Amino acid sequence: MNIRQTLNHAVTEFDRKQEARAAKNPRAYYNVYALPQYLGRVADVCEDIDAGADPVAAITRGFTPGPLRTACLKAIGAAANNAKSVGATYLGVPVYSKVTA
Repeated sequence: MNIRQTLNHAVTEFDRKQEARAAKNPRAYYNVYALPQYLGRVADVCEDIDAGADPVAAITRGFTPGPLRTACLKAIGAAANNAKSVGATYLGVPVYSKVTA
């Protein structure tokens, strides 16, 4: 599998686990609109990687610290990284900014 397929699989599996968790626990929240957002961010990250960016740096820049970023990093064989995301924001929301120029 290439990195795009690996990351798509990682975010899809993460979403499935979130859905299963919410089905078992009535207090858990599941966002049905999250998966398309995850896949869109994977597309941004993979575009940056294809342009020559380091995969770990692109994933770290593309996802905020937490279980989703950890799942993506583990999927490519990297260690979990909870460093703060460095990048642009729009109205306080993180926006992907490329690692490569």
